[in-house]
Amino acid sequence: MKDNETKKERHYYMPGPGKPPIYIQAILYNKKMTPLDFFYLTDMLDWSQEDENAIIEPLIKTLAKWGDTLIFSFDEMMAELLYTLDTRKIAQSIYKGENFSADEFLYIRCVALINSKPFYNAVIAGRKKLKTDLEFETLLSIPARAWARCHHKQSNEYPYLTKYCYETMSNKEGWKEVSEDDIDTYLSSLTDQPLDIEVAKCSCGHHEFQVKIDQQNQVIQLICIHCGDVIELFHHQKPEELKLRIKKCSNCKQDIFKVHIGTYIVNEHQKKYYIGGLCQKCDHIFLLMEAIIHI
Repeated sequence: MKDNETKKERHYYMPGPGKPPIYIQAILYNKKMTPLDFFYLTDMLDWSQEDENAIIEPLIKTLAKWGDTLIFSFDEMMAELLYTLDTRKIAQSIYKGENFSADEFLYIRCVALINSKPFYNAVIAGRKKLKTDLEFETLLSIPARAWARCHHKQSNEYPYLTKYCYETMSNKEGWKEVSEDDIDTYLSSLTDQPLDIEVAKCSCGHHEFQVKIDQQNQVIQLICIHCGDVIELFHHQKPEELKLRIKKCSNCKQDIFKVHIGTYIVNEHQKKYYIGGLCQKCDHIFLLMEAIIHI
């Protein structure tokens, strides 16, 4: 081994009497946990009980048994997962014009953390919706109660402060309004060339489309979801290079977009096209298609 090479330390986790489960050993050693670790731990909640204190008791017992590193790691991951759920889009999917409550929205978000990781991921992606009649505020008390039991103190003496704040509207990025200007910004980031950008609009005045490709004729079709009319791009122009990136949002799997078209002149014979879309369900922005057209 060269002098300037550092040998990587390996750590092996072994089961045995008096030892925590392997995944908890890894958390204690690394001083942090993964989202998957978090959901392993919330699987300990006892849903055969009716009282919420009884439901969370097995988890409190486990956290208290293995001490501060596990407790603080759980608290940190809980805060991060709740922070990620703290978005305008998720709030709008729950309330739909009803009276909004910041505290209630936090307690509703807790429900996503006591189900499975696939359920949580589906909420983030917009495939599952949280409901106003389901809350689990008690989840938030688990770290402090486990710490208090471990140290024989009061839970209001809990000393740890997480990196992420889970209070509603702490996630500033998640509460930003997404506008069509953001499509233009995204398209412009794809090239060093200045783009001419236009909004695709139907003659009916709307501009929400499904995107399809006619492979035989090498034509991109924008189908208006309001009137069904079709706008064809590259009609009578055979693209030299045509790449349809997506037809559905890779985040929520919906297929309705507001579409902007960015172009620049490559040379006297070629024109480059970028077509960007703003998903009308989850507000994610994508490159739908790019092409080089002979002019």
